[in-house]
Formats: sequence, structure tokens, C-alpha cells
Amino acid sequence: MDFDYTKYRYLPECKDGCGAITDWLQSREMAREAGENHSKSTGHDWVLREKMKEE
Repeated sequence: MDFDYTKYRYLPECKDGCGAITDWLQSREMAREAGENHSKSTGHDWVLREKMKEE
């Protein structure tokens, strides 16, 4: 699992109208799991957005 905290934040976002699934997360793996869980429970597609942390 990817629990190393990088210079990025990750946002799993539903592409079928639900919007952001969680708040911005520090781990890509945790964000991916949230997106997968949302997809399994709703059948919706999702995308993982990433942005660089503001220092």
C-alpha cells in the first residue's frame, strides 16, 4: 500500500454527478480505495484528481 505522504493531495471524484467522494487525501492508495468503494456501491465511474500541496 502507498502510505508514503508525497507532495501531492488526491481527490476521488464521481463522474456521474455525485461530486467529490471524500475531501482531499494525502495518500493515493486511500483515495483509490474510496473511489473503488463508491463505484462498487453505486455503479458510478470515478476519476482520481491530484494537486501539489501548497507549502
